[in-house]
Amino acid sequence: MKVTILGGGGNTHNPSIVQNLQPYLPGNVAKSVALMLKQTPLIDEVCLYDTKSLEGFAADLNYIDTKCKVTSYFGPKDIQHALSKATVVVVFACCQHSDSFTYSNLFDKNAPIVKDLAGHISKYAPKSLIAIGAEPINSMVPMFSEVMKKHGNYNPCTIFGVTTIDVVRTNRFVAEVLGLDPECVIVPVIGGHSEKTIVPVLSKAAPCNELTNKELEDITNSVRQADDNLMKIRSDGAYLSYGFSTARFVLALVKAAKGHCDVVECAFVKSNVHPQLKYMVTPLVLGPGGVVKNFGVPTLSDYEECLLENAIPLLAEDIKKGEFVGGRPMRMVDGVMQPKPICDPCDPNPKAPRCPPNHCELQSLFADKPC
Repeated sequence: MKVTILGGGGNTHNPSIVQNLQPYLPGNVAKSVALMLKQTPLIDEVCLYDTKSLEGFAADLNYIDTKCKVTSYFGPKDIQHALSKATVVVVFACCQHSDSFTYSNLFDKNAPIVKDLAGHISKYAPKSLIAIGAEPINSMVPMFSEVMKKHGNYNPCTIFGVTTIDVVRTNRFVAEVLGLDPECVIVPVIGGHSEKTIVPVLSKAAPCNELTNKELEDITNSVRQADDNLMKIRSDGAYLSYGFSTARFVLALVKAAKGHCDVVECAFVKSNVHPQLKYMVTPLVLGPGGVVKNFGVPTLSDYEECLLENAIPLLAEDIKKGEFVGGRPMRMVDGVMQPKPICDPCDPNPKAPRCPPNHCELQSLFADKPC
C-alpha cells in the first residue's frame, strides 16, 4: 500500500511564497508524518513530493530498519509518478497558522497550491482517499471538492479535512483534569477547525465526563487557543503534535482501506447531518471506500449547543469562500444545506420548532453524490 504526501518539504507549488519565510511548519509536519508512517508495517511505500528535492531526507528515512520504503519526487514532471497507485494522498501546502497569517490571507496563500494539486489528484489518483492537512480546513475542503467536481472525479466519501489534532488535544486536557491515562480517554469533537468553530463534546467524554462548568470552559478554551498559546513559546508552531495527529488519521485511512472494522475518527467532511451546513466535523466510521457511516451531531449539553450555534454562521462563511474559489457559480454559493431550515436541532429555545428524533443522524444523502 502506498501513501503519497504532497508538500513533503513545505514548498509545494509556490516557491515565491516560501523564499520569504523561515523553514515553515507544513514541511516540518510532513516530515514528522513521514517518519511516523515509516515505522508501520501496514504501509509498503511512503512517497514524498515537493517542488524541491527531498532525496536526502528520503535517504535518511530509508536507513531506518523497517519494511516501509520511502521514495521522493519533485517538480511538475514527476507528480504523476508520485501519485500513481497511491491509496492515500495527504495534501499539505506552504503556510500554516501563525501570527503572520490571518484566516483570510492564509487561505489566499494556500488556495492556489491546493487547487492545483486537486487537479493532479483528479487526473492521476482519482480513487484515492484524500487527507487534506492544508489550512484553513474549513475553506480548503469545500474548494478542493469543487475542483474535483469540475474534473468529473468527485466522491464526497473520500475527501477528508484532517482535524485529529483537536481530538488529541481534547483527550489530553480531559485526562489531565480527571487524572486519567490520555490513551484511555475518547472525546468527540465536532464543528469546524478554527478557533471559534471547534466544539469539543465534553459531555460525551469516555470513560468519565464528570467536569465542573469551569473545567468545561477551561478545556474548551485550551483546545481552541492551543495554536496561539504555543506560538507564544515557539515560533515554528506545533509541528510535532500536528505530525502525530495527521499520521494517526492517515493510519486510520490505511486500516480502513485494508478492511479493518470499527475504524472511527473525527474529520471535516461533506454531509447533511446538520440542516444549516454542507460540511462539518463529526465522528465517522471509515471503510475501503471512505465514509461508511456518519454519526452526525450527538446530543449536546446547553453549553455545547451554544458553542455550535455560534460556530454555524462562521462555518457557513468559510464554506462559502471555499466553494467560490473552487469554481462554484456565485448564484449557487451559500455555504449551507438549507438557507431557511425547517427546524434547528441545536436551538435551545423550547418554543422553537422541534426536529424529529433522528434528524441529526446520517441520512446517507448528499447534494451532489450519495455515499
